[in-house]
Amino acid sequence: MNLNVSYNWLKEHISTKDNAHDFAKKLTVSGPTVDYIKELSPTFKKVVVGEIISIEKHASADKLNVCQVEVGGKKPLQIVCGAPNIKVGQKVPVVLVDGEVSGKKIKKTKIRDIESEGMMCSQKELGVGEDQSGIFILPHYTKTGAALEKILPIEDSVMEIEVTSNRLDAMSIIGLAREAAAITGGKFLYQEPKPNLKIHQPTKLSVSVKENKLCPRYQAIVMTDVKVDDSPLWLQQRLLSAGLRPINNLVDITNYVLLEFGQPMHVFDYQKLKGQSIIVRLARKGEIILALDGRNYELTENNLVIADSKMPVAMAGVMGGELSAVSGETKTIVLESANFEPISIRKTSRLLNLQSDSSNLFEKGLPADNTRPALLKAVELVRELAGGQVASKIFDEASYKSKTKEISFASESIKKTLGVEIKLSEIKSILESLGFAVSGNNTLKVKIPFWRANDVEEAYDLVEEVARIYGYHKLPSKLMTGVIPLGDFKNEFLLEDKTKDILVGLGYSENINYSFISKKLITNCSLDPKNHIKIANPLSGDFEYMRATLVPGLLQSIKENERLVKDLKIFELSQSYQNKKDDLPTEKMDLVVAIAEDSVAKPFFDIKGAFSVILQKLNIEDFKIEPLKDDWSYWQTSESAEISINDKKIGIIGSINKEILSLFGIKKPVAMAEIDFAGLTELAKASPIYRPIAKFPAIELDISMEIGQEVLYQKVVDLVKNISELIRQVLFLSEYQDENIPKGKKALAIRIVYRDDNKTLELLEAQKIHNQVVEKLKKEYNVNIR
Repeated sequence: MNLNVSYNWLKEHISTKDNAHDFAKKLTVSGPTVDYIKELSPTFKKVVVGEIISIEKHASADKLNVCQVEVGGKKPLQIVCGAPNIKVGQKVPVVLVDGEVSGKKIKKTKIRDIESEGMMCSQKELGVGEDQSGIFILPHYTKTGAALEKILPIEDSVMEIEVTSNRLDAMSIIGLAREAAAITGGKFLYQEPKPNLKIHQPTKLSVSVKENKLCPRYQAIVMTDVKVDDSPLWLQQRLLSAGLRPINNLVDITNYVLLEFGQPMHVFDYQKLKGQSIIVRLARKGEIILALDGRNYELTENNLVIADSKMPVAMAGVMGGELSAVSGETKTIVLESANFEPISIRKTSRLLNLQSDSSNLFEKGLPADNTRPALLKAVELVRELAGGQVASKIFDEASYKSKTKEISFASESIKKTLGVEIKLSEIKSILESLGFAVSGNNTLKVKIPFWRANDVEEAYDLVEEVARIYGYHKLPSKLMTGVIPLGDFKNEFLLEDKTKDILVGLGYSENINYSFISKKLITNCSLDPKNHIKIANPLSGDFEYMRATLVPGLLQSIKENERLVKDLKIFELSQSYQNKKDDLPTEKMDLVVAIAEDSVAKPFFDIKGAFSVILQKLNIEDFKIEPLKDDWSYWQTSESAEISINDKKIGIIGSINKEILSLFGIKKPVAMAEIDFAGLTELAKASPIYRPIAKFPAIELDISMEIGQEVLYQKVVDLVKNISELIRQVLFLSEYQDENIPKGKKALAIRIVYRDDNKTLELLEAQKIHNQVVEKLKKEYNVNIR
């Protein structure tokens, strides 16, 4: 999981004098990896806070408005703007004439004959966020005419940090600060929030958890006298740097707490909760909820929901509901901080095809003890930023029992495992800096803090903690001794790499497609979707089925690339998935080689040649091809054949049906070889069969003939080889058709290699056998010698 982390925010919880780049190096060596650092600084000049005092439609453009904007000068500026979100009274960033934004200088200009004296900006244009859908609306209390760089805390370094999924504790600002303090030796400055919880005006609320196993802990508190408003700019900038869009102060507070504590929260409008009650239960069949993303979701009995006395108001751990959301009229709220069973959240998220920052965290198994500090921080911020007053106790429905795990291990095991002597005091100091409580000497007893309970399970986990903080680079390094074991030639991975190298050497490019394909690709190949494995919850319609063959994906690749390459030669070596009735699907490795060329006949022979080279390099004896006996879905039966080696069917080679090509929109002829690669690897040999070098020279004689179009080349080879033992090889030279060739015939040229192992073969002897070959061909296939 990658996080965008503000270094300024991080430094509020750790004392350090390092700059962002030095800090990142230290953190990466022993902890989460910093992939990238984005330096934030003002990229604009002469940008001030403006207030829109009037808006009129542009006389010559329906989508443009003419705005009068007060910027603290002698008179308002007239600015032509097309943003859809502007209203009278809003405070907005304005680039004055001769100012700069997004690398361009702003000049006084005319837009459709109306003079414009500046420009109002989006977050993206200012370089403070990614939103470019409209103008960046500033809090209403910002002073008109104030320079933006003085009121917006832009100077910062935002680090993109990769955190592994087992380190939930490091998926927050506080967790990263704790980790960084242990690594850098800085002081961890975090202190648990202690807001004033005195009840100002008691407000009734009932909280009930019906599914204790799915919701081990549910905490909530009511707060009154809140004022929904824009968040202060420092809070907005924190959210923007993390990639979140500011909404209002209450929603922004819950998002702020999520980032700082790694604990998802939610805020309800108290008045919108029917019966002023919260019930954590399973949804009833057919219940529908309108979510905050504006979509309706139909729930099942397996979905955990937060409900009031009438209906669901949130999908637990996934997303809140629109009908209970806070608005500008909200005065009383309920803050929720809860813990949910991870598998339940994952199932709901996948079933509804709905993922959120909350569900991503809950799916990994958050600790239930984290709900209280997060709730206290939210209460503190609501008091500070929204003027809220506590109106109830903290409701705490908890079915789990908080237990501190303790692990004992011998301090000597550190040396045995790492090969280096580390002082006992340093071992204790390292573990304590990470939040572990350590006691004992020879045998250490280590109490695991709640935020590491799911990650640290055995003594070896503690040894790893000591090793990484101590520094892997300090551990002694020594090269291995002994004989390097020889690899198994039959290893499938070695043969895959070898086959790929062979095809690349022949000019083919490797193609890598998704294992998921659409129904359209399946039907375009005249295949039945019922014979494919259907995904229960696909990401989209393009990934609805598991592929049963690599052919559809390669045909799609040919369609997308044929206009870019004259002779397109590609291959894919990957898995296909075979559906089995009343049994689990099987996964097998296939190789498909494809070529698309303008020549009608050439693709087939190029594919056959490539396959011959593969067999030769894998030390497999010659193969045989036989005509396809039945109609196949995507093969042109008359131009395709089955391949067999040692009487074992290994695949099909041939041309793709023209109707199939038209469905894909492919204009060139396409030939393919579809090979069972697993079967091929079983036949591969580590070394070629030894054959002594011939002592006597060979004689090569060619035959050019007109032969029936239906006669396969393999049939000709088999016939010729059986005529004499002196015929050692039959080589293909060419095959073609033109207007000079009689209808129903094709021109075929072959080369026959004659050799006698016991003496020098005379030309007359070879010619005699050669004549027998010609006569046999005439008799068997009625050929005309050219």
